Amino acid sequence: MDQRTKRPVRGFTVLELAIALALIAVAAGTAALVWSRIAAALRLEAGIHQLAADLHDARVVAVASASRTRLAFVRGQTSYRIERADDDGTFHLAMRRPLPRGLRVDDANSGGDLVFSARGNAENGTVVLVDERGVRASLRLNQRGRVTIDRGRT
Repeated sequence: MDQRTKRPVRGFTVLELAIALALIAVAAGTAALVWSRIAAALRLEAGIHQLAADLHDARVVAVASASRTRLAFVRGQTSYRIERADDDGTFHLAMRRPLPRGLRVDDANSGGDLVFSARGNAENGTVVLVDERGVRASLRLNQRGRVTIDRGRT
């Protein structure tokens, strides 16, 4: 009993606890259903930004080394190659980059290669990534080496 008010101290009733637990269960269930879509969207965003960063780095390497550099894509693959040209113009593998889990290359025009010249210029090209939900995001490279990201293409 509370000595100041002379009323008995009461806790929660069973009904109040049941309602609170039901609300928590509904919220947790909804979050669990939505989480897979949120995680897939985050992986797609990470993959397209990884690709943009690698294109930027390839351009810098091409200019710094005064040699051609390219990113090579194969449709349906979950990774891509970063290659550098030697003095004879033959490309050699510098690194193979995996895409985040659940992503693959859906399309790559310009023959599947995005090439930077020794001056940092490039060929126009587009690469499309797709996740397990079928949601696509594309990245465009223009002749000046500028990268533009298009999110959520279907």
